[in-house]
Amino acid sequence: MTRALVLGGGAGIAAPWEAGLIEGFRRAGTDLGTADLIVGTAWGSFVGACLAGGADLNRAMDDVDATDREQRGPGINALLLEKMLRLLSDRSMSRRERRRRVGEITTRPEVVAKAHRLDLIADCLPVADWPERRLLIPAVDVDSGDRVVWDRGSGVPLARAVRASASWPSEFPPTEIDGRRYMDGGAFSSTNADLARGCDRVVVLMPMRHLVPARTLEQEVASLGDVKVTVVGPDDPAVELFTLALFEPNVPESAYGAGLRQAADEAEKITATWED
Repeated sequence: MTRALVLGGGAGIAAPWEAGLIEGFRRAGTDLGTADLIVGTAWGSFVGACLAGGADLNRAMDDVDATDREQRGPGINALLLEKMLRLLSDRSMSRRERRRRVGEITTRPEVVAKAHRLDLIADCLPVADWPERRLLIPAVDVDSGDRVVWDRGSGVPLARAVRASASWPSEFPPTEIDGRRYMDGGAFSSTNADLARGCDRVVVLMPMRHLVPARTLEQEVASLGDVKVTVVGPDDPAVELFTLALFEPNVPESAYGAGLRQAADEAEKITATWED
């Protein structure tokens, strides 16, 4: 029996929420770090790299939070975010063309100016090399709109792969690798759960579940075939925290704490999927 952990993408606040869930499930007796495969999208790739590499995930989240608080501005660029979401949902274009058009946002001066912030956050990654445990990190080619998926055999440094997958179009410029420019893997899918195809048990931590159409999620889960799947999205208090943090970054409650709290409510079904 093979198990996969899928760590979905979202804003930077998604990573500590996922880390809190993982720690909460561990305390409840289910260690998701034993996954045979980890798929990490956007900041889920940071969490996945830490988990697969055996790093202290809690300490890594503390380092990221401390670094990000020093660099973050007043919040997201709401106009660019709205434009990006509008493009991604525009059915007059093919999905590839939508992603390519979104990629054009990454070259705007106000986005390029934030490159240093992303560099500093990516430098917090405590794992230098690709782990032995299978780890997949998706990103999107800015110019073609195609998805790429990196693993330890791809010849791409782990830190660059994580940085590329976390290059959210409305917030950060693309990451250049071997002459190509890449942006957040979430531009293709918030989870890229289809990459877990072939595994028998799949747990998906999906920070943006409340924003993704139910049909989209159903299609991704269906693509896995006849397997046991559990998807965990943020509960109502976490959604409220996520929304507030987009516009007021220095919120008092931590996303890590929100994940840790929510894990107590989700632990039973996670154990049923992972262990039974």
